[in-house]
Amino acid sequence: MLINVLTVLAFLAIVAAVLVIRALVLSWQGTFAAQATVDDGRGYAPTDPVFGDFTDPLAAQLPLLGSTEDSLEHDLRRAGYYKPTARNEFLALRNIMAIGVIIFVGVTAVMVGPERRDLLAKILIWGFAAAALAYILPWLFLRSKVRRRTALIQRGLPDAFDMLTMCLSGGLGVNDSLAHVSREIYSAHPDLGVELEIVRRHAEMSSLGDAFRQFAARIDIPETAALKALMQQTERLGTNVVQAVKDFADDIRTRQRQTADERASKAGIKLLFPLVFCLAPAAMIILWGPALLELRNFFRTFNPGG
Repeated sequence: MLINVLTVLAFLAIVAAVLVIRALVLSWQGTFAAQATVDDGRGYAPTDPVFGDFTDPLAAQLPLLGSTEDSLEHDLRRAGYYKPTARNEFLALRNIMAIGVIIFVGVTAVMVGPERRDLLAKILIWGFAAAALAYILPWLFLRSKVRRRTALIQRGLPDAFDMLTMCLSGGLGVNDSLAHVSREIYSAHPDLGVELEIVRRHAEMSSLGDAFRQFAARIDIPETAALKALMQQTERLGTNVVQAVKDFADDIRTRQRQTADERASKAGIKLLFPLVFCLAPAAMIILWGPALLELRNFFRTFNPGG
């Protein structure tokens, strides 16, 4: 038992030493890079990660495939995580969960010992399943956050563009209108308010069509794709922006109303399955129960020996 405990403590000490040394090395590299940036005259605005200097070492513990890399960056932007260190913080959290489960399972297996083979096999099997779940769980949470945030933005687009139409009709410019709308709509639709502010800043740096193109790339829903095409066409042809935005808001409302009608039509068919599986057994018991009891009594009466 003492040998098992010493083995576990030595393993944990080696893991902690490796993480600390790697964190110090990356911290020194980041300090040198920041100093070089300041000396170059371009300024430096540091952003502290959640896990501090351990964020980068923890994020690099488990590999990430190339295709998953692009998908992760895209999903983080769609979920609203625009922090420069969001990728490493997400990977660090995932790796902490997975490695923590692995270490716990390893410690438990060492404490049990090789004598109890049946229990040891169960620990390893369930530990492998728990580690896989800990590895996948952050991805599932991120995808759920993406779907929820996309739905909220999609729901608030008609209100935002109604307000944008009023601002443009009142004589404000496009950038000023976007600033006003993003500020006013933030209390009701905070995610959409943030996205419109990002669109406004992109429009100031490049052009309105490019800003809405990046907006459609971040929030890839049919409404943003149609909005991107509309703004690019309006900017290229020089047509009336107010009328285009008003028509777009009306089109979104019509489309959402049609989607709601479609969901309402499907609700009756979807309710049919719980109705059948929940009420049908009770109805069958009520209808067939007396007949089955009479049949049982009949066989007992005419066949007492059976």
